[in-house]
Amino acid sequence: MSGTQKIPAVAVVVFALGLAGCDKVAQGEGRQSTAPGTEQTEGGKPATRSHPKESTAERASAVRRLRTPNGGIQPQALVDAKGTLHLIYFKGDNPGAGDLFYVRREANEERFSEPIRINSRPASACAVGSVRGGQMALGKGGRIHVVWNGVGTDYARLNDSATAFEEQRNLMRQTHTPDGGGTVAADQAGNVYVIWHGIGKGEQAREDKRKVWVARSEDEGKTFSPEAPVWTQPTGVCPCCSTRAFADCKSSVYVLYRSATAGVNRDIYLLSSVDRGQSFHESLVHKWKVPG
Repeated sequence: MSGTQKIPAVAVVVFALGLAGCDKVAQGEGRQSTAPGTEQTEGGKPATRSHPKESTAERASAVRRLRTPNGGIQPQALVDAKGTLHLIYFKGDNPGAGDLFYVRREANEERFSEPIRINSRPASACAVGSVRGGQMALGKGGRIHVVWNGVGTDYARLNDSATAFEEQRNLMRQTHTPDGGGTVAADQAGNVYVIWHGIGKGEQAREDKRKVWVARSEDEGKTFSPEAPVWTQPTGVCPCCSTRAFADCKSSVYVLYRSATAGVNRDIYLLSSVDRGQSFHESLVHKWKVPG
């Protein structure tokens, strides 16, 4: 329509979500004011006036479109208990050799902070395809943890003063040939879990030999244990599919991945741990046989 802006090609969709009992926002605390123009009247037309403050839980069904700042692509976003929006994105002309950046926007602010480069080695982040971009988790004290496909499965965390990211580290010691996208989860007790799928040393580089691996930290990402298989069953892992992980407030960890067996089976499994990633139990979520 004339006089209206086009929707940007790359946008961030932010869902205000919370887990009951896990953060105060979900229980109605940590209230923040609503940005003008994000609500609708009963008739469906945009509201033009300000509204009283409401909790994030009360706005859980609200969806807001935001342009990724600085021309970034493949954004990943989360909102903390104070209503601060945290965002990472990729930037670079070469999708196989670019940079990751982090910005944040405080509740009720209109502008993002100045970008901070995440990868300490320039042009060492990958954005090939839609599954290999950076992934982010919010840990103890609001520290940001990021993992991406780079030199291997690379990890960096925000420093204590939240002004820069510490030097990136490749956490692959017992594995090689990462693909798809790794993931990271963290909790408020200081546990950090970096998870990816790869080939163990001495194994053939085939999809049915792939496993999901986890490197664990109990000190907010200062140090990590050598990676170990999350699950030893020979399900394989789809090479071009990413993994996703989440840690809750009860020290439980959940991992989703897509298997690869018989060349055509791409089943989705949920792995869950109640002992801080020491052991996992599996659930078959969905079976899928690739047509043809």
